[in-house]
Amino acid sequence: MNWYLRNKLRLAGHIFLRRLTDINYLLSTAGTRSPILVYHRVCPLHYKKMIPYANVFTYEFDKQMQYVRDNFESITVSEYVQRATNDQISGHELCVTFDDGFKDNYLYAFPILKKYGIKATFFLVTAYIGQDTLFPWMVIDEGGLIDISENRERWLPLSWENVREMALQGMEFGTHTHTHKDSLSKMALEESKTEIEECTRVFEEKMGFSPRVFSYPHGTYKDYDDNHIEMLKKVNYNVALTTNIGRNGKLESFFELKRLIIYETDSLHEFKKKVHGAYDIAEKLQKAWLTIAGSQPYRIKV
Repeated sequence: MNWYLRNKLRLAGHIFLRRLTDINYLLSTAGTRSPILVYHRVCPLHYKKMIPYANVFTYEFDKQMQYVRDNFESITVSEYVQRATNDQISGHELCVTFDDGFKDNYLYAFPILKKYGIKATFFLVTAYIGQDTLFPWMVIDEGGLIDISENRERWLPLSWENVREMALQGMEFGTHTHTHKDSLSKMALEESKTEIEECTRVFEEKMGFSPRVFSYPHGTYKDYDDNHIEMLKKVNYNVALTTNIGRNGKLESFFELKRLIIYETDSLHEFKKKVHGAYDIAEKLQKAWLTIAGSQPYRIKV
């Protein structure tokens, strides 16, 4: 399928999914399934080409976390696993997670999380944490380049000092591979094994304890397989998170927990739809789309 047709279909699929979830939201939002949200960046500014879909405004994040505080009990991913193991999932729990480890998580998201008493779990790309360099997968437009020259710190990865400070105040940390070079399934098995083992080693060296939570780069059904789950178990991870769409119930595989990506285009209404289950219906659609087109259905390349 050529790029132009695939993106036309993506746009049509995105519009269809929004309408379908509107209907599902009206019909039923009940049940005992818990949402796990995934963010990347939380910033006061937006640039068209930064990381596609990954920049949520601080004022939007503030409204979302206020809604979480007022309607859910926020728990870490490890706490979710403990409750699920003990058959104590009620559907009133919610996990907030962040992938990659951007400095703005500390500068902007962390104060808001503390403001509302929200716990969060952060997954770190360990090769870049503490480094004075930008993540190499970022695509930055002219406005972003200007802001980097004036406000470089907020574009950098977290420092290990940031991580330790946040951990002392109740935030949980895990890993997201060592370099985020590619999906694990697109690497040779030995290379993916190295990515997992090296991020684990660096985390242990810097934090003084072993990570138990992991998130797959890109994270759809096509981005990992049973080999990678076994690799994670061998280095003592308890849980791994995907970007497969939906909430999680009592019987989920702890190494394939679903998450809901929060986008810069999500209104508070769309956010409510996601946390209350309107997007649970999208899981089967996502699988079908990945089979046909090979990439996520709801984003347009920029």
